[in-house]
Parts: sequence; C-alpha cells; structure tokens
Amino acid sequence: MLDKINVENPQLFIHAFENAGIGMAIIALNGKLLKVNQSLCTSFGYSAEELLHLSIKDLFHPDDLAIDKLIIQELTAGKRKSYQMERRYIHKDNHEIWTIMNVSLVRDEHEQPLFYISQIQDISAQLLTVEKLRESEERYHRLVEESPDGVVILKNEICVFINKTGVELLGLSSKKDIIGRTIFDFIHNKDHNAFKKRDFCRESVGPFEKRFIRLDGKIINVELKAIPTTFQDEPAVHVNIRDISVSKKAQELMINSEKLTIAGQLAAGIAHEVRNPLTAIKGFFQMMEKDVMENKLYFDVIGSEINRIEVILNELLLLAKPQEAKFEFKNIEVILNHVLTLLESQTNLNNIQIIKNIEPSIPLIKCDENQLKQVFINFLKNSIEAMPRGGMIHIDVLQQSASSILIRIVDQGSGIPEHLLNRVGEPFFTTKEKGTGLGLMICKNIIEEHQGKIKIASSPSGTRIEIHFPTS
Repeated sequence: MLDKINVENPQLFIHAFENAGIGMAIIALNGKLLKVNQSLCTSFGYSAEELLHLSIKDLFHPDDLAIDKLIIQELTAGKRKSYQMERRYIHKDNHEIWTIMNVSLVRDEHEQPLFYISQIQDISAQLLTVEKLRESEERYHRLVEESPDGVVILKNEICVFINKTGVELLGLSSKKDIIGRTIFDFIHNKDHNAFKKRDFCRESVGPFEKRFIRLDGKIINVELKAIPTTFQDEPAVHVNIRDISVSKKAQELMINSEKLTIAGQLAAGIAHEVRNPLTAIKGFFQMMEKDVMENKLYFDVIGSEINRIEVILNELLLLAKPQEAKFEFKNIEVILNHVLTLLESQTNLNNIQIIKNIEPSIPLIKCDENQLKQVFINFLKNSIEAMPRGGMIHIDVLQQSASSILIRIVDQGSGIPEHLLNRVGEPFFTTKEKGTGLGLMICKNIIEEHQGKIKIASSPSGTRIEIHFPTS
C-alpha cells in the first residue's frame, strides 16, 4: 500500500512513517485502519494488532461524526487536498484526547481515490497545561477583583487596571473614571514629590502612608504597597491601597484618651500640691495688703496672678474629677441669655457686639445646665480674647432636624492657623500666650457626655464653632 504513494524514495518514507514522533495511519476508503505507527498506538493506548482490527470510526468522538462526513465529502470531491484541525478521539480507556489531525486523500495516476493518510498529534497535555494556566489566571483575577484592598496597576504612572474595592475606595462610579488617568490625579498634591521619589519598577516598596483624594473631594489616609509586575507583557506596578482613615482616627482617639488619663492624674497631683501652699500665701498676702498700702500696683498684680493660679487649679481638678452631671430638660435660649448677661461687661469693655439669632419654638434639650454654661462661657471668652480691637460675634440657634439642634458661634478674630487646627482640644495645647490648653478639652468632653458633636473651622477672618445637640 505504501508503495503506491508517489514519493522519490519509498523506503525512506516507510522509515519516517514508522519512526515519526507523531501518530500516523493509512486508512482505507471505508474507514478501516490499514497501517499504524508506534506513536499512534501510544497516543490511543492500543497495540498495533488491536488498532488494525478497528475502523477509524471506532476512535471518533461521537459528537464529531458530522464533521467527519464533511471532511470526507470535501476531500473526495477534490475541494481540498488536505484537512487540518483540532479533533477529539476516544482513548482505549474511554477518555477523550485532543489532537491536531491532518488528513489527505491519496489518488492513483487516474485521480481515483486509493486511501487516506492521516497524521494525529496528541495535544491533550498541552491543552491541560493551557487550561490550568487559564484557571490559574481566572483564580488570580477573582482574588484580585474580590480583594478587601484596592488594587491599581500602573504603567508609567498611568492607571490601566483597578478592582472593585479600588472603585469604591476612591468614590468612582465605574472603572472608566480612572483608566487612562495618571495616579497623581488622586494623590494629595502635598504627597506628589514623595511618591515620585520611589522607584516602584525595580523593587517592592512599602507599606507607606499617603493621602488620596476621592472623586467627591474627600481626603482619605491610605497605606500603599507597590510591587513590580507585568501587565499585558509589559513592565507595570501592582499597587495595593488600604484605607486606614478609620484605624488612624481610632489610633488618634486612643492616644488622646491616654493623654487625657495622664493629664487627669497629673492634674490631681499638681492641684493638690499647689493648693495648700497657695492658700497660705493668699491668706498672708491679704493680711499684708491691709497693713501696707504702698506700692498698691504690685499688690494688684500679685493678687491677679494668685487668682489666675486658682482658676488653673479649678480647671485641673475639674479635669481630674469631673462633677456628676444632673440632666434635666432645659431651654437652650434661657441658658445662652444667662451666659450673655454674665459676659456683658467684658463685651462692652472690648467693644464687642453680640448678634443673636434664635429660631422660635426650639425644642428642649436634656442637659446639665451648669456644664453647658461652662461650655458657652469658655467659647465666648476665647472669641472675645481673639478680638482685641472689637467686632461682632454671631450666635445662631437653629433646628437642624426633628431630633437635633445646631448652635453656631462665629467671631471676627484672628483665627487659628490651619496646621494647628487639628490639635485644638489636646491636653495642654493652646495658641494663647497665657492659656492652659485645658478649657477646650473639658468643653469637648462635656459636649460628648451630652451626646453632642462639635466642629471647629477657622481662617484669618475668624473662627466658626458648630455644636450639634440631640433634642428631647
């Protein structure tokens, strides 16, 4: 049969047929296997004797019979000289194998069909490897897509990929909002230089903290880790983004709480240690003042400083041992009016005008009246001291909702520098020359005990304090 194939050296062809690294077969026109080589036997799990008792149709996958009929028709009709395609066959153990099959029809000198010659290369192992790679890539993609951290991939600082968490973290409506844009569109401008100095393409960097700007303008603290990678066969940087705003805030609260505890312990000790000698000094000073009227100015200065020490001691004791609050339903307008009456002389002396705007029918709030008076006195005194040349202080009381009211105090003072604004309320931190840094901290504690919230904003043209209290 092989000698009918038109080749220059039939013996060489026979040798190549039998020793080929891929399966080869001579197939009769009716499909019977006439000759097979060892590679074909190995691929299908049969011996040569077993295969020669079979038809090629016994090896076909049942789902591919329609394709086989089409191949035979086109080869017989001379529409194609050969056919090559991926095909499934059935192994002796009854599992399917994938192959690349090449078949051609051999004709005689009169163009009459003689038999088919087929080459069958088993590619099941390669397909399995490819499938495993595909599954691995899909699994990796799912892991990245569902990661609790935001993931951004950068090429030359341009965003080419972002996962779902990253979209949510940056406040984007979809991935299209960032793809193709530079990462610096989302990094706080004060952190640009520090980010540019890092060589992410050569080695892993991080974790390190940066400030990101969401699409809605909100600034968040994030922790970044950058890893060199490839994306679409090109060098890229895989950046993990973790939002640490909440944990950072919790850390700050914990630090402030520790400071407050230490401040309270120090305050109690200092107050008790100083109060005893101060009492004796004040008593003897008052006795001396009665007997010696000369240099009265000196006595006034010393008396004023002693009174100031007593004020500081009282604040320290209040910090160390706050008085138990007595909560009752009170009218906030009445409380504010009492405070303004107490401060009327100071406002007149400093040429300050109080402009009050209180909405009618403000609901009662459950509070400790004395503590709230202390809060308002402290804030208003700070405003007065910040306006040595006089001006106006606006006090607004508004009903924000059915369950809360807003008290807003706005002055025309010199304001608090922006870089110090976040530290306002820390123990012993003050922007005043003679301040203790305790008054505002105590006020914030009182507001929190009343389930309220405070917000302070400041600029060179003045300071605005907003206090939200729940209503009855």
